[in-house]
Amino acid sequence: MRIDCPPERVFAALADPETYPRWNSAVRRVTPIAGDAGRFRMERDLPSGPAANLLEILDARPPEEIVIRASEGPTPFTYRYRLQAVDGGTELSLEAEVELEGLAGRLGPVAQLAVRRGVDENFARLKRALE
Repeated sequence: MRIDCPPERVFAALADPETYPRWNSAVRRVTPIAGDAGRFRMERDLPSGPAANLLEILDARPPEEIVIRASEGPTPFTYRYRLQAVDGGTELSLEAEVELEGLAGRLGPVAQLAVRRGVDENFARLKRALE
């Protein structure tokens, strides 16, 4: 997805999990874990109900790449965001590894399509928030 602002600004939004509720429709609140830099408690509203995860920033190479992981809760995932400067804006891409459990895991491609749709909607919300 292309976002019409510099990669540094997009990176800043992705690197600050406390901004996620502004642009990620499932995220309700993200709070830092005291004394544990780079780790957060993320509260989400999922189709299956409220959920909480441990969120970690695994790797950050400003302004080109950031890797986050959600664990210790339902739907663990690892997201690798890549940012590239393009004509005064940013090309944002995502490599996602999502672990779907229960019924969602058994639905396979249908569940993957739902996750992809949610990611696309969140990218569009991020774009609107930054432009």
